[in-house]
This record gives sequence, structure tokens and C-alpha cells, in this order.
Amino acid sequence: MPIPESLQVKQLDMELNGGCNYKCEMCPQVDGREKDFLKKLPLDVFEKVVDDAMAYGLESVSLHGSGEPSLNANMPDFVRVVKDRGLKCISFTNGSKLTEELARRLIEAKIDVLRFSVIGYDRDSYQRWMSKDLFEDVRVNARRFVELNAELGGSSQLHLYHLVTDAERIEDEVAAYQTNWVTYTGGFAEIWMMHNWSGEYTGGFDRAASQGRPKRRSCGRPFSPLLQVRAGGLEGHNAAVVACCMVLGKDSQAVLGHLDSQSIAEVVCGEPYEALRAAHREERFDDIPYCAGCDQLYDFPNALVWSNIPGRQYGESKVVAGLDHRKFAES
Repeated sequence: MPIPESLQVKQLDMELNGGCNYKCEMCPQVDGREKDFLKKLPLDVFEKVVDDAMAYGLESVSLHGSGEPSLNANMPDFVRVVKDRGLKCISFTNGSKLTEELARRLIEAKIDVLRFSVIGYDRDSYQRWMSKDLFEDVRVNARRFVELNAELGGSSQLHLYHLVTDAERIEDEVAAYQTNWVTYTGGFAEIWMMHNWSGEYTGGFDRAASQGRPKRRSCGRPFSPLLQVRAGGLEGHNAAVVACCMVLGKDSQAVLGHLDSQSIAEVVCGEPYEALRAAHREERFDDIPYCAGCDQLYDFPNALVWSNIPGRQYGESKVVAGLDHRKFAES
């Protein structure tokens, strides 16, 4: 079953572990995740999916989803699977479990980018948003990763991912993030406005309200060459393909297939995936329960507030350069 050229798989977002050791205020994990999606991804299933995707132009694998990957004890083994195939490997982490031993193993496995997801520009704001008083510990872990990479002669980079928590204090928050995280760690960083997890989180900045409720348009994700794969799945399965990274809290509604038992071609060309694409083509967003309240359906060019990552632009994937979700929605 061939995949059309417009649906090539250039990027895989692969979740290694569905659970998380944090209960961040803005994250649907704070209320507990659906049991079927709290699993760990088996290494053999991971290899199967990566090898399948190689036939469709795979360039990059990002080890993240909605759980904490470092809770999967053999995380470096997953990195090696990716790097052994000549692909770029990225991972997101909250950084709390990044011991020196794990950092060393990830660098030796040649991870390209380790991205710390950190909400909180100082100790108090960090503790409020991320539920733990680990501001100093995580900063030290991030800085040590940079130092260790230099000591080992590695090629890995540290990237920091931050969110603005108060739209009325953007400049102050950016300055604090720069001082307390970017300068302190020596890493690259990007700072974004808050998003609403497909309508699950209502306490953040409302980008639609800020623009007088403009007309919605497709976010482009159902048409982009990217697959979002969860560690868990329905009815005992692993490797559920879901519509996008924003569906945390609604994973069970967003399953398009399972790659432990199906091929990528079967899922991407299957009826559930095509129904999602048809709804986006026809702008029937309210027909899709996990799309209906999502703020990603509104264009907001100021979503990326600040970054020192070369080439970073609004609308682009955070992993594959030039992978702009919007252009696929328009094609």
C-alpha cells in the first residue's frame, strides 16, 4: 500500500514512556493519564516502527510524547537504534532524572539534541508550574550536560524549551529565562506562548480571544510528514498513532491505528486517518472532539516569543528544519 508523496514520513515523534514524575499545572497529566497510555514502549516495537519509516524518507526521530523518557531505564539504547540508522535523534525531558551517568550514556550514544522542557523563570515560578522544588537541581543537570559533552568531545546540544506564563509580563519573563537558564547553562533556547492542549487547559493565554476570534483554519498536522506515536495504545496495544502532540488527556479519542500490529502504510492510508484529513480539508473541526477546542486552529504569528536557536521560525517543527505544518494544510 503506497503512501502518497505528500504524506511521506520525515519525522517520528516516539514516546518511550507514558507516565511522568511531574504534575505540571498546565499539563493534562496533572489529573492522571488514561491507563492505556501509561505504558513503556518495547524496544523491539520501536525498532519495527523506525525501520518501517525508513522506506518513506525518515530523517529524524524525536523521543518524546507526553511522558518522561528518562523513566525508561534503557533510553540510550533507543538513541543508538536511531543513530545506527544514520538519523537525527532528539529527546524532550524535564531533566530531573538526568544523572551524570545517564548524561554520559546519552552523549556517548550520540544524541543530537537533548531538550529540557522547563516552565518557570525562577525558583518560585518553577515550583508553581512544575509542581516540584527542583529549580536548582534541574539547572545544574542542564549545565552539567553541556560541560560533560565538551569534556567527552561530543556533538550533542542542549536546547531549553520555555513557556510564557503571564502575557502581561513577557519582557520580564524572557529576561529572567535568559539569565537563569540560557546564560547559566550555556544552552540554546526557545520561549513560546502557552497553548491549551486541544482545549484541556483553560488557564493560559487565549490566542483566539486576543485576535477577536478569527476564522479557524487547519493547523496542517494531519497533512504533514510527521507521525505522533504514543508508547501505549488501546486494547493492549503499544505504539498508537495519534493525531498530534496536543491530544494529551484525549489520547483514546485520537487513536488512528497501532504500529505494533499495523504498518505505517495501513495507518496513514486507513479510514480513521483519512476521516481526520477530510474534516480538516472541509473545515469541520467541531466534528473532531480533540480538535474542536484547540487553539492551534488559530494563526498566531507571535507564538514564538524568543529564540537563539539558528533558523527557528514560527510554524516550523521543532525537529526537522523546514517542516512547516501550515504549508501542508494549504496544499
